[in-house]
Formats: sequence, structure tokens, C-alpha cells
Amino acid sequence: MSDAQYIPPPPPPPTLPPPPAASPVPQFDFAKPFTYVFDDPRWLQKILIGGLFYLAGFLIIGWFFIFGYLARVTRNVIAGAQTPLPEWDDLGSFFNEGLRLFGVLLVYIVPMIGLALMIMIPAGILGSIENEGLNALGSGMAGCLSCLIVPISIAMMIFLPASLLFAVREERFGAAFEFGRIWAFIRANVGNYLLAVVVYLIARFLGGFGIALLCVGVIFTGFWSFLITVHAFAQVARLANHRTP
Repeated sequence: MSDAQYIPPPPPPPTLPPPPAASPVPQFDFAKPFTYVFDDPRWLQKILIGGLFYLAGFLIIGWFFIFGYLARVTRNVIAGAQTPLPEWDDLGSFFNEGLRLFGVLLVYIVPMIGLALMIMIPAGILGSIENEGLNALGSGMAGCLSCLIVPISIAMMIFLPASLLFAVREERFGAAFEFGRIWAFIRANVGNYLLAVVVYLIARFLGGFGIALLCVGVIFTGFWSFLITVHAFAQVARLANHRTP
């Protein structure tokens, strides 16, 4: 066979580069809410000041500053700040935002208090009358109240944190009452949200340890427990943002 009749084989197809490795999807960090405070080199001073405002909470006004501070912590966690604890140097802003969040709490809590009073006052009056039938009616009303308060309290424990989270994230009072959006957020992030609720329950337990320190330590462990809780729910919002295209 002559060289003119030789047909070389076709070149091999080009080798395609391997597809880039998918970046790992961030997961809820269960331990971080309990430890992130201590990553801040000034954590002790910030906790001590927060504890003093916690003490001032007996005069109500201290809660405005605490709520405003916690709101700033929440936004810092959502933004991915390495040290989310802000300095206590913006008290005016903390007060104004804390007042707004306090208003949100009142809107949620006052109706439940009103419902309890509407049942307990008549039940107490009936129970004080020397009549077995009326006493039984009063006891029945008190039992009905218990049947109502327990599920309402559980529902509030689940729903209220997300409402406050919306008000903090969007810095709007009305955002706390956009129930359709809030419920959709909870459903879309139910796994992480339930983990945050578990962190909240543990934080409440840890916050009570200060009672062992002659009731003085609870001022500071109570404030720390708030910081634990807001980090957990802020994580839920940050992870939700990560999944949003």
C-alpha cells in the first residue's frame, strides 16, 4: 500500500477538565451559639455591661437597651461577622430599636394575658361563693384556661422568635405580623428552626445557673442565655439566605 493511500486515524477527543467540586452546604452549628461570645477579646466587659442592663430590667427601661443590643447581634450573625458582639457605644440606637421590639412583644402577649384574666376573674369569684355548683363551675373554667394556655404558650414559643427575627432583620415593626411570610419561613427551615428552639431551651436552663451564685450571677448568665438564643435563630436566617438563589 502506498503512502498516498494511508489515512491517519483521527486525533483523540480533547480531555475535558473535571467539573469544579461543589462547595459544601453550610449546616447549623449547634455548638457555636454557646461559644461565640468567648471569641470576642472584650467579651467579659460586654457581658458585664449587659448584666447591668439586665438588672435594670426590673425598672422595664433596661429591657429596651437589651433588646436593641440583641437585635444588633442578630444582624451581625446573619451578615457573618467574626465577632458579632457590638460595643455598648450606641445606646440611643439600642434604645429605639429595643422599644420597637418591646412593642412587638406586647402585641403578642397582652391578648393572652387578657384571655387569662377574662377566665380567671370569674372563676375566682365563683370559687369564693359558698355553693358547690358554682364552685364546680369555677373549677371547670380554671381547667379550661389550662387547656387553652398550654397549647397557646407552645405555639407562641415556636412562632414568636421568627416574628421578632423578621422585625430585626427588616428593621420594621410591621414585619413581625406578616404571618404568611413568617409561617412560610418556618416551614422552609423547619429542621434548623427546631434546632434553634432546642438551643433556646438549653439556654434557659443554663441561664438559671446564676442562682447558685447567691442569685447575683443570674444577672450575667441570664444575659448570656439571651446571646445564645439570638445566635441560634440568626443562624437559621443566615442559612436560609445561603440557600436562596
